[in-house]
Amino acid sequence: MSTISGFGADTNKFFGTLPTNPGSLFSVLPDAAASRGLQSAVRASSVAARNRTADIETRQLQSKARTAKREAQDLSRITARLDRVVRTVEKAVERLGEIKTNITDMRRQVVTAKGDSVPTSERRVFADRFDQILGKLNLRIKTAGFIGTNLIGTSVRDDFEPDEITFQTKPDSLEKKTISGLFSQNDFFITDSNGDKFYPDIFGSILTKFPNPNEETGELVSTNDTIVFDESSGAVSMTRPGAGTPYLDGTVTRKGLGVLNTFLYNNFEDDSSLDRALSDVDNASSKIRFNIGFLEGELAKARAAQIFVEGQIKEKNKFAAGVEAQAFGDERRAALEAERQDILFSAAFQGTLGFNRQAGLLALTGPAIFNFSV
Repeated sequence: MSTISGFGADTNKFFGTLPTNPGSLFSVLPDAAASRGLQSAVRASSVAARNRTADIETRQLQSKARTAKREAQDLSRITARLDRVVRTVEKAVERLGEIKTNITDMRRQVVTAKGDSVPTSERRVFADRFDQILGKLNLRIKTAGFIGTNLIGTSVRDDFEPDEITFQTKPDSLEKKTISGLFSQNDFFITDSNGDKFYPDIFGSILTKFPNPNEETGELVSTNDTIVFDESSGAVSMTRPGAGTPYLDGTVTRKGLGVLNTFLYNNFEDDSSLDRALSDVDNASSKIRFNIGFLEGELAKARAAQIFVEGQIKEKNKFAAGVEAQAFGDERRAALEAERQDILFSAAFQGTLGFNRQAGLLALTGPAIFNFSV
């Protein structure tokens, strides 16, 4: 054995005693190479650990979270439609409530006009009020739609079929629920011998042919006209003062609530006509109550569907959030575990290398390489 020349005694002590035989010097290298191989193997094992069963479960959890989010988005589209359905029915029910009040006011005009002390001229005043209220009723119905859907009326003059609205409660289902409208306007028309139909204006003062391709002027109805109306058959004849022939002769067809304008109730000038008006108003009141009850039932169903779908959305979003949190926690723990294993291995590996004064530089303590735990 020899020491390295050119250094002091202390330096030689630091390096220790080296083998003078070259074969002895390189005899330690296979062990060092084996240690480096061991280090690479352990690190590869650490990488493989990241693909263990726990990581597969984490990916499965993430997949479930994505599925739940997608389902929640699909349900959100249904919710938007259900919101529209609820708003549409709510507006219809609200307007029917207002119309119910209008009908009550109309009834009051009839009952007041029937008073024994009310003169004929005064009865015409109540008849005018009746027609005004009836016109306001129809205006409320015509504007009862929500985003173009009107369940209780129409804006087309000769159309008496209100809209309907459909909705789903499941995004992947072809089944749709339908709420059909109920025509709650008050309307009528007179069909003459030529088959032409004449409709009253909003207050019942002018009768206009519809369709009216030639834009003919409507017939103005006057309190001085002689009007003969047979309620049982619907036959009506309307003649100007001093004229020998009627300007309109035909049949009355009622639509919706079935109330007529007061020129067909003889302007409230006789008790028989007032009785007919009162009967028609009471029938209209019954129809309105029925329509309100029906649409309130449909509204309750739509709201129940809305609440159910909103609950499903909250449940799926909550599930997705919980699963994502669990997956993130698992992933983080796996990363920390892999990092811990790298640190422990590095510490253990460095501990197996040292300066052994007996065996020389980079002597390996074999048992120490394998005697550590992670």
